[in-house]
Amino acid sequence: MFRKEGKKTTIAVIPLMLVFSLLLTGCWSNRDLADINIVAGLGLDRTKDGKVKLTVQVVEPSAILSGSSSTNSIGGGQPKPVFVESFEGETVFEATVNMLSVVDKKMYLNTAQVLILGENLLMHENLEEVLDFFHRDHEPDYEMNILVAKGSTPEEILEIETDMDSIPAVYINETVENTILRGTVKKTMLIDLIKIMGSSGIQPAVGQVTKAGERKVKAEGTAVFRDGKLVGWLDPEETRGYLFATDKIKSAVISVTTDKSKLAMEIIRAKGKIKVDFENNEPSALIVEVKAEANIGEYRGKGTLGMPESLQVLKKTLEEEIKKEITAAMEKAQRVYSSDIFGFGEYLHKYHPEYWKGVENNWNDIFSDLPVFIRLDANIMRTGIIKSPAGGSG
Repeated sequence: MFRKEGKKTTIAVIPLMLVFSLLLTGCWSNRDLADINIVAGLGLDRTKDGKVKLTVQVVEPSAILSGSSSTNSIGGGQPKPVFVESFEGETVFEATVNMLSVVDKKMYLNTAQVLILGENLLMHENLEEVLDFFHRDHEPDYEMNILVAKGSTPEEILEIETDMDSIPAVYINETVENTILRGTVKKTMLIDLIKIMGSSGIQPAVGQVTKAGERKVKAEGTAVFRDGKLVGWLDPEETRGYLFATDKIKSAVISVTTDKSKLAMEIIRAKGKIKVDFENNEPSALIVEVKAEANIGEYRGKGTLGMPESLQVLKKTLEEEIKKEITAAMEKAQRVYSSDIFGFGEYLHKYHPEYWKGVENNWNDIFSDLPVFIRLDANIMRTGIIKSPAGGSG
């Protein structure tokens, strides 16, 4: 289920190394590594006086190509693999241009792995305005991951010197990819946000990143927006419920407890669907339908798993757990944030366009008052070779 660290790092560095090779062979506008700054990570925040603060994490090619594989090898004359610089401006574009007075070469943005946005910026600025530069300029990669920093600034996160990768932005990006396997972070690429901001009937939701110590980060949870402003957060379990409902679960591990046992269920397939029920030409309820298939990953307790009645109990228990997480996410979105991050409004826009025209501007308030019905169908596919707990009496 999880990738080995060595393979992960190798795969993550490949895009950067390909850029290096292109530049070294003169295939990219005849520039070499000495002429540009290769950006691995970007951060945007807001200063106390209201200016935009742009932070860049820039790769030092000489350090990477000389075999410096971690910050532990720094010292004894070894160059650092990256450096981090920040600059301010009235706009993102101005801050980018002003950065040239600090760094010595043009910045190459296409290699950026992550763009980290600050809480202070998003509580005061509209998300669409914040990202305007990035979908107007031709250089940024539309597939770079977007994250919102919680409890720390983007600059503080990009300055982390991790023991796990020579390029911290690559490490941050890979924590997102690994956490997707657990279903507790919302993967959001730049292109995803551009599409959502151009859509009618859905509010943005973006993956969350926090510091987990001086040399580590944790990519779990989701930042919730309404009308372009950051309004709050979903915790990891609420995030998983949200992802189940919106058909974005790739895999996940869910712990469940019965009267006699504790189990870890590995979700191997899941399908989520949302719709809106109508009565008398008015929405009467929000419907969430989820089908899931799971394997038993670990079993602790008494009894065996081979009997049909045992599997039926586990099926119901898993359904209840998934339903609890979806319910928690829905209640947060409706009662606390009044933000339709699920896209029920998109459903109305598609299937009830005439009704949607009249409620588009106040749909989030209508969404917040509608009842929710959640329908679950979970199946246990495999219990493993042994039917009793390892070492148990059965």
